[in-house]
Amino acid sequence: MSPARTIDIDDLWRAAARKLGGWSKPPDDVHLDGLRCLASALARPGRYTEGELRLLQRELFVRILADLSVSRDIADHPEIADIPVRRPLLITGYGRTGSTLLHNLIALDPHMRAPRLWELWSPSPPPRPETAASDPRIAFARRRLKAFTAADPSILKIHPMAALAPDECHWMMRHNTLTPMFYQAPEYWEWLKQLSKADLHQLYSHYRLQVQHLQLYVRGDVWVSKSPTTHLHFLPVLFDVFPDANVVRLHRHPSDAVPSLCSLVAGYRRLFAQRVDYAEIGSTLLDMFVDNMDRSMAAPADKAGQITDIRFEDLVADPVATVRSIYRRFGYPYGGASFEGTMARHLESEQAAKARHTYALDQFGLSPSEVIDRCGNYLRWLGTHGSGSVGGTPS
Repeated sequence: MSPARTIDIDDLWRAAARKLGGWSKPPDDVHLDGLRCLASALARPGRYTEGELRLLQRELFVRILADLSVSRDIADHPEIADIPVRRPLLITGYGRTGSTLLHNLIALDPHMRAPRLWELWSPSPPPRPETAASDPRIAFARRRLKAFTAADPSILKIHPMAALAPDECHWMMRHNTLTPMFYQAPEYWEWLKQLSKADLHQLYSHYRLQVQHLQLYVRGDVWVSKSPTTHLHFLPVLFDVFPDANVVRLHRHPSDAVPSLCSLVAGYRRLFAQRVDYAEIGSTLLDMFVDNMDRSMAAPADKAGQITDIRFEDLVADPVATVRSIYRRFGYPYGGASFEGTMARHLESEQAAKARHTYALDQFGLSPSEVIDRCGNYLRWLGTHGSGSVGGTPS
């Protein structure tokens, strides 16, 4: 591998290929371009120490190794491309809009196939039902979560995660909006933001293959995914890749959602660096909110019947009624009283463990007037789409 002060993606790719028993020249496509952009951003002077950069280099190696492993699985099992993905339910919206709550509730439905965190972190080989509770990758995920807690105890209190719990699909996507949250790499966010529709289609089509890959042996009637900002980022091509997808868009006032996500992201950044640039976090995540909402407002009009909009405060006020309304809206079979009882018990246990989360815009160099001004088009659009005003309480 390359010295710590620079990160050579092609070198990491070759090392990962050798580890898997062979190597051929990596494709010179949008995937590699993005990784090179990310590596260049991470290596900029003043962002990360040499020791931190070595850790980041290792993270990128693991990421490339996982990608190559999945690609090898797909080559070994061409039938993966034929696995049906019918009427998937995709939960979107900006971060901190209640997507984890909603996803966890819907995942309680045995007919829904929600990916578990350990599968997303270590997808290869495809999981099997007989080892769903004993796969050694579960222990790996638990060790990684323990490292998260050691670096910043607040992370899992703000955003609960567990190895066997459902989690976000962006973990397995080649490029996603989580990356510029985890790392100080605003240049990478600019690269991601300017991708053409053809580039987005190439990346999101590979995500569909990954969805099929995880369902080679473990399937459900409906794939249910949450990846709030990332699914919105790919909204220009979402219905091209998943023509019969149903999309939930969650809404929360940016003056609440943006600083709440900034606070969580600051914890993510401390996993890899002692120094955290709070102003860069604020600038990047506000820009991401505006870009996400621009993509959301441009959703194809002929797909309106496959999209539903839900306010954060309505979701938290009555989560079970919200789930019921989604099933009714899209015609998924609903489990009735039995399913609602399961959700109620889950909510009761979650409420007992819930921690208070405090944050403020000025921690991240933002002001209420700046946020309202930047998000004005979205707030006006929302008022005309039946959702009324959007507010919320810190969480």
